[in-house]
Amino acid sequence: MTQPRRRPSRLDDDEYPAYTTGLAAELLGVQPAFLRSLDAAGLLTPNRSTGGQRRYSRAELALALRVRELLDANMPLLAAIRIVSLERQLEAAHRRIVSLESLVSERLDRS
Repeated sequence: MTQPRRRPSRLDDDEYPAYTTGLAAELLGVQPAFLRSLDAAGLLTPNRSTGGQRRYSRAELALALRVRELLDANMPLLAAIRIVSLERQLEAAHRRIVSLESLVSERLDRS
């Protein structure tokens, strides 16, 4: 017997800002001030609720977790933030390269 298909939820979206500062901090095992410091450093850009409360996405929690891992390995905070920022840029560049390679391949196939 097959399971009925589950409708995608906004919570399935890695970019959906579902987590308050308190919940995000609890999930990551950090203090809320840690998340605020990453926001102040420009690494995280949480959305704001209508009341002004920060809301974090799963993608932002993953970035914060990566910073936490680097800090746990005795990396200074500013260095950890820079590393994570560069890792994000590298991932974006890789995605762009794959996209461009696909586009070139499609155009070559047409000619």
